[in-house]
Amino acid sequence: MSNIWSTEAWAIGLAALVLVLLGLATGSWFIASFVTLSSYIGWLYYRLLKLEKWIRKGARVREVYDDPGFFGVIIRQLYEQKKTYNQRKRRTKRILRRLNRNIAALPDATVLLNNEFQIEWCNEPARYLLNLRSPQDLGYKLNNLIRDPDLLAYLKRPGAKDHIEIDSPFDPGISIQIKIVAFGGNQNLLIARNVSDQKQLQESLKNFVANASHELKSPLTVISGHIEMLESEQHLSENGRNSVLTAQRQTERMKELIQGLLLLSQVESYRLSPDEGDRIFIAELMVNVTAALEKYSDRERINLEYSNDLFLLGVNVEIEGICINLIENALKYTAADSPIEVKWSETEQGEFVFSVEDQGPGINPEDISKLTKRYYRGPKSRSQTSGSGLGLAIVQHAATKHGAAFKIDSDPLNGSCFSVSFPSYRCSREQRKSARIIKLADY
Repeated sequence: MSNIWSTEAWAIGLAALVLVLLGLATGSWFIASFVTLSSYIGWLYYRLLKLEKWIRKGARVREVYDDPGFFGVIIRQLYEQKKTYNQRKRRTKRILRRLNRNIAALPDATVLLNNEFQIEWCNEPARYLLNLRSPQDLGYKLNNLIRDPDLLAYLKRPGAKDHIEIDSPFDPGISIQIKIVAFGGNQNLLIARNVSDQKQLQESLKNFVANASHELKSPLTVISGHIEMLESEQHLSENGRNSVLTAQRQTERMKELIQGLLLLSQVESYRLSPDEGDRIFIAELMVNVTAALEKYSDRERINLEYSNDLFLLGVNVEIEGICINLIENALKYTAADSPIEVKWSETEQGEFVFSVEDQGPGINPEDISKLTKRYYRGPKSRSQTSGSGLGLAIVQHAATKHGAAFKIDSDPLNGSCFSVSFPSYRCSREQRKSARIIKLADY
């Protein structure tokens, strides 16, 4: 700093000396002052123009120069800032290059989208999974390049689903799973994965279970027939008769398991299109449901409530299976004197909701997410009854097949409510009548 002051002091002193000498030489102090000040201002302006030219060129480090005065302080400050910026820039570039190499090496297609779902960046797997090319497709909206109704609906409401599955626009024979994650406030990261092998494996397993279950039906029917014949024998000992009864119970249980597996493989087969299915009259459906519950001696505690003008578009046997499974669950897991409310209702959005509410022991929150898994029997407090563990899995898959949402609300102290909400495009009303409440004991 002392050098700066000394340089500026020498410049001012030199200007003052020139002013005195010119004034004495010319005898005109005005001319002397004008020439001296013009020269000093010109010298400052020259230094300023030189600084401006250096800054205009980007303040390049290799073109930096020195100035002994105040401009030197500015130059050195800009030089240090530029040097630090260049170091950070090089470090950031290295990180980005390493990140790009790592992302490019991933087998999953990765696409960076802005808040309007315009493509900002994509890696190489996006070429053969999503048919996206970089840099040709950068700046285009994703839904303009991949025209799929499921993808469009997912882009409008990414939080509505965890992921979707569509056919690859590059190869329709490839099934891809797409997941969108929001980050940075106004950006989205799309990750697409090839799930064809997984789907083929699931299809193979499903076909195996369906075929094996179908093949088991015939020998099981024969075994059941022979057991019934043994039951009618008069000369069986008490132990023998108990053994026959035990075998008969296990045979019936195996029949239920096989029937459940066959129904599960059926509901997993595919998802219905919005206009696909039979026109189901809910009142007639519930008559069939009540008939299927005749084997329960305590069915009079079930209260049915629905309107006589409800119609649903879907697969009748699967909708019936949803109702029966949920009601049977409530019968099995609640006390014999506990009421069960079964209701068909309509939301403001025109969706039909089938709900079964009980006052049983309830379910712990950590167990709710596991209930729809195959063969899951629930916590000890709810697993003392017989069952295949497939009921709620069938309900979940049947609901998904119809585009419906299966929801479980439960309080360990206040019972549970199982509900299935069917989308409005499957619901209709005709000849509106007042709702009725029916006890199954009336049937």
